[in-house]
Amino acid sequence: MADDAGAAEAQGDQWSPTQSMDRMLRLPLPPPQIRTRPWWFPVQELRDPLVFYLEAWLADSIFGPDRAIIPEIEWMSQVLLTVDIVKSGDLVEITIYGQPRVQNRVKSVLLSLANWHRKHRARAEKMKQLEEFLKAHASGPQTPEHRVA
Repeated sequence: MADDAGAAEAQGDQWSPTQSMDRMLRLPLPPPQIRTRPWWFPVQELRDPLVFYLEAWLADSIFGPDRAIIPEIEWMSQVLLTVDIVKSGDLVEITIYGQPRVQNRVKSVLLSLANWHRKHRARAEKMKQLEEFLKAHASGPQTPEHRVA
């Protein structure tokens, strides 16, 4: 594939989308994005952040896999959030910047959402087990019913 791409480049042929995708995948990763403080956030509230940890799957459920919901949460609650994956990979570190009262409220909301997602996942697993159990017993041999006279 690399030889084909090099030959196409040497001949001046047009790149196909798959060739350009292969080329992009070989490039080094871009540096992490540097966030600037939003105009509405006071600088003095960056001093004492509130930090707690959640399971990574919960963070994906709450904030979305690409963390797209974070700016909405920040704007609605007037806090800044950072969600960083811890080295182990199964936990994320959530840092909340803002007034202490608001930090605690946002943490409480996030923990409530995490609890709801845990319960929802446990219920989904129980439903799946029940479904498998019912399928296994429904496909088994049928015994004739005995009539009581």
